[in-house]
Amino acid sequence: MSKPTEPAAAPFVHHRVINWSDTDAALIVYTVRFVDFSMEAIEQWFRTVVGCGWYEMNMDSGLGTPFVKVDIDFKAPLTPRHKLTITVLVERLGRSSISFKVIGDRDDGVCSFVGRLVCCAVDTGTKKPVAIPDDWRANIEDYISRCAAS
Repeated sequence: MSKPTEPAAAPFVHHRVINWSDTDAALIVYTVRFVDFSMEAIEQWFRTVVGCGWYEMNMDSGLGTPFVKVDIDFKAPLTPRHKLTITVLVERLGRSSISFKVIGDRDDGVCSFVGRLVCCAVDTGTKKPVAIPDDWRANIEDYISRCAAS
């Protein structure tokens, strides 16, 4: 697993363009896409803070991080006229779990959604929870501290 070359910005922010293909018949972002947007931002957070994406994690380290809880509060609609900024925060770091808070803001300053997602570190062979590796934990704890200080 690679190690981040420098600390991630705290808090971590992921930018995304909203495309026509993200919308539904009501011409706003399709409900399930908010989960996709959140997961996309969290994977980028893993790449930046932990030092690898989910594919490398699974293939090279035998560790997975399946999500065990997803909760999203919708605040305002998104359309392809908007750009999205997703802020990724860590609310809790457990022995094998990470609880994230994601905040999706439109480029007009309106909050579109707030999500809470929890993943659990597991051995990809046994599917049993395992302790978050020490190097991940150190990077995540550093990130949490820097977010608290900002």
